[in-house]
Amino acid sequence: MIKNRQTEPSWNRISGLFPRTRSKRIYIHPPLSDTLVEIRPDFTVLIKDALGRRGDLRRAHGFLIGDGLGSEPRFFDFQNVEQSLLSPSVPILRSSVKQADYDNCVTSLTVKAADGSLRIHQYLSVTNLHPTQARTGEWYFLNAEASHRDFYRHVNEDYVPYESRSEAWLNGMQLTQKVFEETSGCLMAEDGSTILRYKADPASHVEYAAKAGDYRNVLKFQMLLAPGETKQIHIEIFDTIINKTGNSDMSEEIAKESFLDEQSAIGQSRGIWKNALAGLAEVQVPEAVIQAIFDTAKTNAFQLIAQREDGSALPGQGGFNDYTVVYTWEVANYLRILSRLGAADTVKKTLQYFLSTQTGSIGPEGDIVSPEGSFRAHIFWMNETGSVLGLLADYYFISKDREWLEANLSIILKACDWVSKERNATKIYEVDGTKVAHYGLLPKGRVHDWPDKGYFFLSNAATWQGFALMAAALADIGHPASAQYAAEADDYKLCLLTSVKQATYVLPEDEHVRWISNEVYTKPDVRAAVYAIDGPTYLLDTGLIDASDDIVPEIEYVMRKRYAMSDLFAVKLPEMEDAELGELQETWAGKPIDLYYVNNTEKIWHRTWSLRGEREKALRYFYATMAFSTTLDTMHVHERFSPQLQWLSPWQPNGSGNGRIMEMIMNSLYILEGNKLHILPCIPAEWLDEGKAVQVNGVATFKGAISFRVARSSHNTIDVEMHLPAGIKELSLHLVMKDDYVIQAVEAFRADGQTAEWTGSLSANTLGLTVPPRQLNFQVALSAPDRNGC
Repeated sequence: MIKNRQTEPSWNRISGLFPRTRSKRIYIHPPLSDTLVEIRPDFTVLIKDALGRRGDLRRAHGFLIGDGLGSEPRFFDFQNVEQSLLSPSVPILRSSVKQADYDNCVTSLTVKAADGSLRIHQYLSVTNLHPTQARTGEWYFLNAEASHRDFYRHVNEDYVPYESRSEAWLNGMQLTQKVFEETSGCLMAEDGSTILRYKADPASHVEYAAKAGDYRNVLKFQMLLAPGETKQIHIEIFDTIINKTGNSDMSEEIAKESFLDEQSAIGQSRGIWKNALAGLAEVQVPEAVIQAIFDTAKTNAFQLIAQREDGSALPGQGGFNDYTVVYTWEVANYLRILSRLGAADTVKKTLQYFLSTQTGSIGPEGDIVSPEGSFRAHIFWMNETGSVLGLLADYYFISKDREWLEANLSIILKACDWVSKERNATKIYEVDGTKVAHYGLLPKGRVHDWPDKGYFFLSNAATWQGFALMAAALADIGHPASAQYAAEADDYKLCLLTSVKQATYVLPEDEHVRWISNEVYTKPDVRAAVYAIDGPTYLLDTGLIDASDDIVPEIEYVMRKRYAMSDLFAVKLPEMEDAELGELQETWAGKPIDLYYVNNTEKIWHRTWSLRGEREKALRYFYATMAFSTTLDTMHVHERFSPQLQWLSPWQPNGSGNGRIMEMIMNSLYILEGNKLHILPCIPAEWLDEGKAVQVNGVATFKGAISFRVARSSHNTIDVEMHLPAGIKELSLHLVMKDDYVIQAVEAFRADGQTAEWTGSLSANTLGLTVPPRQLNFQVALSAPDRNGC
């Protein structure tokens, strides 16, 4: 029996331990858009081509404000801006700040025009905060086009805190103004294309000024507001960064278009996302902040995929990059989750891209025999080919799209053969006839962005996992060579585990604890790569070490003693891998900083502890990851967390982080291990309070869809409904509640629609059933301990 649930970790206990990060980049473009639209915290907009056709060119637009009449235009004070999404499932952004004694609030969103092109709308509402005086204020709208690097202090903007910089804005785009009415009109480029149109309150004064302070080519708005009065400026930006609307002068036609009011625009944007998310699986938890984090990550995942003209798509990782910067191992995290949530058709579009990377591949950065047959997206990591194989096989098992798999077999088998050939090259012997320690692994190479080369276990575990899953897919369709590839996968696993055994040492400072290296030849007194990321925890993630293995506590012990693992974070980086960026970060903070690589390793430990029944640890990582892997204002996921740098937010939004966050939440609700299904393996006890429910509806697995609902209908009753796929051999339902409530009995049990007897096991907090029926409905009677005399 598990006691004292009223003191277990919670959002309120954990999230306030450190200052949370702010969002410095918020995407508002629709799903699968090849134009990326990011709103920045100073009310500016940055637009880029997702497919990299314009290189690092950026189109920028933004509001500025004057402190008084005729004063220098200033960026809005991002440090004090409040940002929030209208809804986690609808990326409409509200940004507000009180500045110059005005309340300035911008609503930013995107819609589709009648011709299908993208339109960006910004509605700036301004309220005079003076209680008795009417006041005239000045607001400006700037337009700029420059290289990415011109907008930031450092080209690798992900790893420096946000700041407003004027350099790229000073000259502005040279545009031509065309007036529709006194306070409305458009601005056009030299080629005649419309860049934007504007509309202000009828009593406003609007001019296109050659110069305002240090800025040139500025759209200037002057408005008189009575005390407490609110007026609005509407900017509609056209998607012309890759000339989608043509170059002809369409200003006459545009002038005839009605301006879309704010509420109508919100309705249209909502409709786009309602249609995009319709029919997806449901994951519902009774804690609003966790639900918001899940829904925000899900929505943002669709924004990180850009469709190409041929119907294929690029999966972006996020951050400042366009979507040609593809890290397979990273993006697979969210693509796999999207498949499980019912978006396998969207994921399929990205697989065309991955398959195409075999053509002309230069292979990973390592001592490979040949690149022929390998997959090579953007990144050089040794595990790329294995990660692509795993992603392809994952899609097959979720979709059972045999036709697609067979159509791409020639490419897939070449990749499998590449793995085999590279492994065969390392099957060599020492002079005494014994196998080398790296026998049957991939050749020495780069494991990730850190410069170290070696026979890293992460590279091989990821490659083995992808290869083995593809071998299973080949067996599932009855491919004649499936036995050959299955034997190869088994041999790879054996070689890998043998190498791990040889790289396991007694910890020098504690002879009672074993230490597993992250690289075959690296000894305990040598540091290679980032052990907390690429060490034995990844062997846990791939199942090469089972969660129940007795070495798991020793791995945890080593992580805590040697590698700064704590009760909140699994990975504290020893330093920023780029020294120049590290210096910039510390200069910004004014002191040394702590830098945590968040959500990757925490996800692994959370799942491991959940399966081991170590709730306290699992829930601490659950809430710490939810809090410190997401931003305070919009709940978007980022890659690294520094308590000293609120505006750092590296790689935000973050594709792989989206997947890991969603997977962590889903792992709380169910874990499928082969034929064994755990329902609610580790949810907060508060989620089973009276009147609350946890629900999963139609989530895909390799065995089929899973649906269940667990609801506390009264203080003494929990109602359970389950629809399970075929092939589940063992089922466990874990019910841990506050106030020491325990399971008393199973009542009103129905199996596949028929009244039946409960034949499973029952303990204080767990129900177990062998070979469960596909459909189950029952009630769980609860009892509380007798507290008389307490």
